[in-house]
Amino acid sequence: MYMQSTNPFETYPETIQKIYREKHKCPTIWKYDEKYINGSCEANVDTKKCEYWENEECALGYCEYCNGWRWNEYFQEKPTDEEINDLILKQLIKCEMAKKEKRKKRNEIIYGSNKNNGQLITLCIDKEYIQVPKLATEIISVIRSTDYQCISDSKAVIELYGENGWNPHIHIVTKKLKQNGQLAQLFRRKFVKQKYQCYRVDVKDMPYESALAYVMGEKESDKIEMLEKDMEYRKKNNLQDVYDI
Repeated sequence: MYMQSTNPFETYPETIQKIYREKHKCPTIWKYDEKYINGSCEANVDTKKCEYWENEECALGYCEYCNGWRWNEYFQEKPTDEEINDLILKQLIKCEMAKKEKRKKRNEIIYGSNKNNGQLITLCIDKEYIQVPKLATEIISVIRSTDYQCISDSKAVIELYGENGWNPHIHIVTKKLKQNGQLAQLFRRKFVKQKYQCYRVDVKDMPYESALAYVMGEKESDKIEMLEKDMEYRKKNNLQDVYDI
């Protein structure tokens, strides 16, 4: 499952480019001149409609668009393709930041005091290592057999692709029993060594239900391509989609 993107700068870039590229056109309206309107508020016979500026600043001659002082609402002068793409990128980033802030506030409303009752642990595996399926399943097996007292109601997923391509890693969701730093240190001591080829361990607070949904494959649209590649790889290499810890 994944959430459909609500960022128009990501979903409709060509439409946005067209809007940014077009020169502003001040609106006009067609109506009868008042001097040709009779006492019954009807136009005289053969009277034709005339075109008038809709905005006062256009009619009075101080409109910045009519006078050529601005190209459109977004650019002072006619924009280049590079300027348009740069603005789209800035707006896309702004929307993504707003979306993250909205998600944060949503979690606070929904989960309240439980907004940080879960944790997402990420173990990053060396990109150059070849036997990832065997290694990843061994790591999960070790975590299971160790019976850590610092994790609870845990599940794990092996993911292979990131925004920049091949990026093998393991996500583990757990109820929060220890502080992030303590949990990260425990996993680093165990797995950041040559035997397990892990070069980084990250732990961050999340609502447990959100972290669980993430591990179960509920991703946003910008990650759907990576999700599909992960599923294909796991199927090809006989890996489970989700592991109980």
